[in-house]
Amino acid sequence: MSTFLEELAQNLYGRYGSEVSSLSILFPSKRARVFFSSALAQVVEQPIWQLEQLTIDDLMCEVSGLYLGERIRLITELYRVYSQYHKESFDKFYFWGDMLLADFDMIDKYMIDADMLFRNISDIKEIESDISYLTPEQLKILSFWMSFKDGANLSKEQYKFLEIWRSLPKIYHKFRARLTELNIAYTGMIQRRAVERIKAGDVALKPRRYVIAGFNALSECEKRLFKYLDKSSDVEFYWDYDIYYKNHKEQEAGMFIRDNLVMFPPKCELSCDNFSKKKELTVVSALSNVVQCKYVSEIITKLMAQGAVDENTAIVLTDENLLLPVLYSLPKQIGKVNVTMGYHLRQSLAYSFIERLLELQHHRRTKGGESLFYHVDVLGILSHPYVSDCDKEQVAELQDSIVKNRRIYIDQPMLHCGEGSIFSAIFSATSCWRELSNYIQSVVARVAHMPYDGDEQHHRVEFLSLLLEHLVKLHNSLEMCDLKELTVEIYASLLRKHLQTVRVPFEGEPLEGLQVMGILETRNLDFENVIILSMNDDNFPGNKLSAPSFVPYNLRAAYGIPTPEHHEGVYAYYFYRLVQRAQKVWMLYCSQADDKSTGEPSRYIHQLRFETDFEIRNVEASVDVNMDGAEPIVVEKSGEILEQLERYVDSESGASLSPTSFFRYVQCPLKFYFYSIARLKSDDDLSEDVDAPMFGTILHEAISKLYGSVVGEQNPGKSLARIVKSGDVERAVEESINENYLKVKAATEADYTGNLILVKSIVVKYIENGAMRYDVANDDFAVVAVEGRERLLFDFESASRKLTMQFEGIVDRLDSLNGGMLRVVDYKTGRPHLEFMGVDPLFNGEPEQRVSNVFQTLLYSMMLFHSRKRDVIPSLYYVRSMNRDDYSPLLIDKERKQTGACYSEYAEEFEALVRSRLSEMFDPGVAFTQCEDETTCIYCDFKALCRRAKSEE
Repeated sequence: MSTFLEELAQNLYGRYGSEVSSLSILFPSKRARVFFSSALAQVVEQPIWQLEQLTIDDLMCEVSGLYLGERIRLITELYRVYSQYHKESFDKFYFWGDMLLADFDMIDKYMIDADMLFRNISDIKEIESDISYLTPEQLKILSFWMSFKDGANLSKEQYKFLEIWRSLPKIYHKFRARLTELNIAYTGMIQRRAVERIKAGDVALKPRRYVIAGFNALSECEKRLFKYLDKSSDVEFYWDYDIYYKNHKEQEAGMFIRDNLVMFPPKCELSCDNFSKKKELTVVSALSNVVQCKYVSEIITKLMAQGAVDENTAIVLTDENLLLPVLYSLPKQIGKVNVTMGYHLRQSLAYSFIERLLELQHHRRTKGGESLFYHVDVLGILSHPYVSDCDKEQVAELQDSIVKNRRIYIDQPMLHCGEGSIFSAIFSATSCWRELSNYIQSVVARVAHMPYDGDEQHHRVEFLSLLLEHLVKLHNSLEMCDLKELTVEIYASLLRKHLQTVRVPFEGEPLEGLQVMGILETRNLDFENVIILSMNDDNFPGNKLSAPSFVPYNLRAAYGIPTPEHHEGVYAYYFYRLVQRAQKVWMLYCSQADDKSTGEPSRYIHQLRFETDFEIRNVEASVDVNMDGAEPIVVEKSGEILEQLERYVDSESGASLSPTSFFRYVQCPLKFYFYSIARLKSDDDLSEDVDAPMFGTILHEAISKLYGSVVGEQNPGKSLARIVKSGDVERAVEESINENYLKVKAATEADYTGNLILVKSIVVKYIENGAMRYDVANDDFAVVAVEGRERLLFDFESASRKLTMQFEGIVDRLDSLNGGMLRVVDYKTGRPHLEFMGVDPLFNGEPEQRVSNVFQTLLYSMMLFHSRKRDVIPSLYYVRSMNRDDYSPLLIDKERKQTGACYSEYAEEFEALVRSRLSEMFDPGVAFTQCEDETTCIYCDFKALCRRAKSEE
């Protein structure tokens, strides 16, 4: 295969020899320069000087004498002019300003009379009577303005549009005048000024022999520049096209080439009949973007087996978001890969770090002259790789302290870990946009200079350096514009908008290895093997002019400004030009419709099928889905695992088994292993909302304080009633919230969020109208202990061994009833569940029959029955339901049809089942296995590890 650039190099060297160095050559892309230089090096017979390679922008700046301004500076200068006519904050204007700047750029590139374009045809009646003399273009203008005919009935949006529209000519001229004073401009203004100077004869370009090669769609300014060069200089034109789409007027790919060949005929023709040559075309229908990327790997693997993966193979991404998925999908043996496209900064860790810093400052509060930082933002910063990699031990210590102490807002002293530390720089306060800008620049610079382990150091510094460069540019632009109303919020918004447009350029060796590039980067380049991704019609060609513009379609068409048809012609040329010299082409698209795509293949695929004689192979790429369930997890009791288990029956170890842990084993032996043997823990999570466990902790702590004051008092009903009336309940709840949730004993209700105030109210209500109301009415008891620790040595046999287990747990409340029995009270905040189907189902029944509250209360009763030598009545205080007059805390045995049975009635059967389950637990021959019923796994902390849990409905 001979490429366009190789043919161009051969042609020029064949005609000029060593004099080829005297030429100045213009290409539409920088990438073409590199490949042309390589192609020329292959044909020269002796060392020569490098050709001068220019861009149109280089020439336009040379002629105009203007310099391209930073986009943020251009928009801020535009705002200063715009605000003279319309009142709008800079933050809101930024979107409109970017759009308006694009419109002005297009107007100038196509040499449109702005006064004519923005003219308001207010009196349409004068021309309505006779429109026969109007041209089609004028009729398009008229049809647009007809919608504004009746001014009295204009909508708010139409009126606003007309108001802005009428001011645009003045804004346009004043804006250009302002930029002229500053000697800067946008691209269109530079081109228009250059053309105006050419027309005025005020041009002094140095003498050159020009070669203009590989262009397609030309703006009006570019056409006029080429015409000027054609008349005033020695210039040659080379066009990169194929007669297939050039000779057929219905082919939109030749829309611009046909005109270019007429205006600027070439002196020498290169080959232009490549499209008809033999090609292997394959259309791949994929179920998703992931499948597309995986299929690319299959293609590359096959090409590697044929030894065909080199600089003549290109992966072309029409959707730049697939860059990283494609790179990660490539085979590991691929060797060199050259990426010729930018990577969006907004998708990088560097940008996410800026977002974390902005959020940290946005949510910062000030109390008593001291800055407080929101825990979500602090933990987000600490977990970011740029920070966590600096000092992993210090970061882990801070994270643990914040979570364990439930610090919703963290003060600066806690976060300032030593003078000059990175934490001191990050967790500092800012008050105005300049301070915020300097703060971010300072932190980014500090982080960039921090030493890191691993291969990411270079990439990290590169990203942060580019980020710092744009931070400085934005700061300088805003300083020069001196915007009075610029607030911290507006600056943060501008920073986000600006950084989201920044791309990180990849550096590589373009002449070696597999080429990965965007569609724009393929101009003038040819490859033997081409793989094009995301060839869905709504993406390729798509509709790039669907972006907002002040200039409607009819006016764009009437004045010759690019329309969607123009865009389709440009992209059709990109596609056919890329295919014309290729030998193998794969066209991949996603066939699944979603909110972003219809799933339809590109029109170019259909055109190849119906308009050419090529045989096109169709492939449906799918994914093998393994529907087999996960293998069951079995943990044998041997080695270290058995040693950890034996601690519970070793009197010298001091280990004990709580009722909660024992019930975990009854539920699922593997769950017990994870918790008590492997000692795995779910990730700590700090939530600003009071979750169910914290709610229960607050209630238990408050009740413990209140009932502790009546311990030993017989019939404490009157004392409890006085407590309710005195307001002690509310004070106890506040103390419990401060100690357990806020971790600040001196906190007051003024420090509470709305949610916390609601929680306090509910807990107070549960205690006063629930537990205390019931006990006042039924005070035939005396409180023996609150939050008392109970122990019991329990003998059993396992695998022919006599063993002793120590059960140990904390009883919420222990009462002595007037009849002589004990009552174990367990406070619950959930929905009442007092019923059970007998003792055996608690151990061996269905999941819904193994009622944890009943099981654990009976186990506490067993411990007290033996340690205190008194019978026990198990009781469950469901505080949310105790305000009912008919409430009873006694257990309901549906098998025996009995309510309120004491423990002695269950002792023999219950303890036999406990011994049986303990015998199984300590039998080395019985492994830890998963429970059979997977509904038990729904709320288990280890369901992801087991991969067996059913999703919640």
